[in-house]
This record gives sequence, C-alpha cells and structure tokens, in this order.
Amino acid sequence: MVTTDAPGLKRKRNDDGTFRYYWQARTDLVRKGYRPSSVRLHFAETSEGLGQRAARCRILWAEMLAWAANDGVLAARGYDGSIGSLCNQFQIHDASPYKLRAKWNTQLLYDQCIKIICNTVGARAVRDLIGPDFTRWHTKWGDPSAEGKPRRLTRAKHCMDTVRRVVSFGVTLGYADCARADVILGKMRFQMPKNRTAKLTLEHVRKIRRAAHDLSLGSIALAQTIQFELAMRQKDVIGEWVPLEGVSGGITHKNTRWTGGLVWSDIDAKMILRKTHVKTGIAVEHDLCLYPDILHEIELVDPSRRVGPMIISEATGEPYKHRTFTQTWRRVADVAGLPQSVWNMDSRSGAISEAYDAGADEISVMKHAGHKNRQTSAKYNRGSLEQTSRVARFRMAKRTKNET
Repeated sequence: MVTTDAPGLKRKRNDDGTFRYYWQARTDLVRKGYRPSSVRLHFAETSEGLGQRAARCRILWAEMLAWAANDGVLAARGYDGSIGSLCNQFQIHDASPYKLRAKWNTQLLYDQCIKIICNTVGARAVRDLIGPDFTRWHTKWGDPSAEGKPRRLTRAKHCMDTVRRVVSFGVTLGYADCARADVILGKMRFQMPKNRTAKLTLEHVRKIRRAAHDLSLGSIALAQTIQFELAMRQKDVIGEWVPLEGVSGGITHKNTRWTGGLVWSDIDAKMILRKTHVKTGIAVEHDLCLYPDILHEIELVDPSRRVGPMIISEATGEPYKHRTFTQTWRRVADVAGLPQSVWNMDSRSGAISEAYDAGADEISVMKHAGHKNRQTSAKYNRGSLEQTSRVARFRMAKRTKNET
C-alpha cells in the first residue's frame, strides 16, 4: 500500500512471525523498465529506525517519479545532505578516488559497502551525525548474520572505512557538514577484526600435494608449491579475471579478461623466474633450481602443455576463477586432513614465517616476498618457538660472556 509517509513500503511475514520490509516500485513503471523494482529495507524497529525507513522510501519514490518524468532516464543525483546521496557522489563524480584510482575489485567492495550503508542509514543527514551515531552503525553492521553465528567485524570495518572515505571526499568538494563529520570520525576508533594467526607449513603443503595428485588435480599441487616456496600471493600465481573495459586480445571469457598470473614464459632457460607482483608493482627474481619441490611439480607437467598460463583448471581447461580455485583447494585440503582454520591465503604468512625461523634477515625476506618495506613483511611473520628460542640463546650467551 502506498502511503504519504512511506510511499512504496511493503512488508512480508517471516516464518517466526516477524516481518521483513522492502520498498516496491510502481508496477506500471517496472514494466517500462524501471530498476530497482524493489529494495530491502534494514532499519531498527525503533522510532528513529521507522523515521529513517520512511525517509528512504520517500527518496526511492521520488527517484522513480523523476525517472518516469524524464522519459526513462534517471537524472544524476546531486548532494542533498544525506549520507546516501554523498555515497552516490562518491561513485559517480569524475574527481572521486572511486573513479580515478580504485581498481575494479576495490570498486566492487565499495559498491557492496555502499549498498549496506544506503539500505540502513542512507537517509541520515550528515550535518546531524555525532560520534554515537557512528558507533551504533559499526555495531549494527557487525551483528551476526543469524543466531549462533559470529559477529561480522570485517564487514563492519569495511563499511566504516567506506564511510570515512565517502565523508573525506565530501570534504574535498567543500561541504561544511562533511568537514564536521570528518573531524568527529578522526577522533574515533572501532573494534577491529582479529589478525589471523594460522599459517601454512611445509608439512601442510606436502599433504596438499599428495592429496591433489590423488585427485588428479596437479594444478592445485603446482600452484600451492609455488605460492609457498616463493611467498607469492594467490593472484600472482593463478591470475585474476578482470572486466574487459575495452581491452582486446589475451584470454577472455564472456566480459572478462585473464591477467596477472604466472605464464610459462616467465621462466627462462636457466630456470630463473621473473615476476612483477600485481599489488605492489615490484619485480622479483627466483632461481627455481634452488627449489626442488617446484622443479618436481614442473616435471609432472607435459612439455607440450608448458605454454601460456601455468595454472590451468583441469575442469575447464582455462585459468581458475578465484572462487573456483579457493573451493577446489579447500576440497583438496579437507582430503589432506588440514584443519579448517588453515586457508590457502595463509601460504604467504607460512613462507615468510619459515624464512624468519631460518634466520633470514629482514631485507632479504622483504625482497623475497616482493614487499615495499620491512614492516609489511614483519606483519606476515607469525612468530614461532624457533624465533623466540633463538632470541633466548642470544641473551643467555651474552649473559654467560658478561659473567666470565
């Protein structure tokens, strides 16, 4: 039922007797092509939440009517003082870092967070925001997805980081209310997700290799071995599928193009692998003759197939999609008996930790991992008994020398 206060507001009953609310566009305009046809509304059942829900409905209804009055073209929204319209400016403004610097996958993360922000607090006026508002938002965004599930602190962090960036962009556009909100946010700290402590070990890697070959998934064995031995990120090994964006040539699938992964030509006749890390742009060189496990996995690849991308899915004959690789790796890891707490992304931390355990100096570890500074490498070092014991031996030796 359309109401003056909240036009387009609908509700449906859940199995437990509660209701879920959503906004629905006019049926005649949906038939003519208007989108979105419906929007889920996630607002607290409080007087403030009810007011925000009604305001969100009025904004959506007005946009729909503007689309109808403009012959099916949605006019670009300006800044109307709400956090939702500020998010829209962040996405469409030509001077926004969203357009100027953010990669496609970063834009995707922004889009996901902005959808959450707009659906929950999009109608809030920036000029009225104070510290407790941001604290409440962060708490709400971190709520579990269902009873018994853990809090989603990573989700809350990403959304609050997006709020900071959106408000900061508003400051650059000269909006005084954004400058005020930016000062408040600068004084605030929020609960962060815990750092991961798991790491992949050499024993784990060897179990995965055996299980992968038992499952006829040599691609997983090769990828995992390279990731661990060379401390490489997953996407630097298997590559990634990015939007075409007018670029032609290369390996394509539908509207995406494969890029960034290892290709056989990265290895020269002397078995020197040269690779530029996608994230940092730092070029690294590795002598594969020093890595017998990598050489063994390479020998298992038929020479006739050593052309193009190194890691090819047995199922598709193409480079892996990220999700498919992760799911396949997990299946292999389960067969290998690895704990659920250990992920493929822990390969890099395992490799760097092993390097520190072996006594490698910080600069060498940094260059090996393709990092820009030693501090970044140190963050991947998930300290071990070997490292603390080495420090203890140094200290005891010093004491013994001083006492003699």
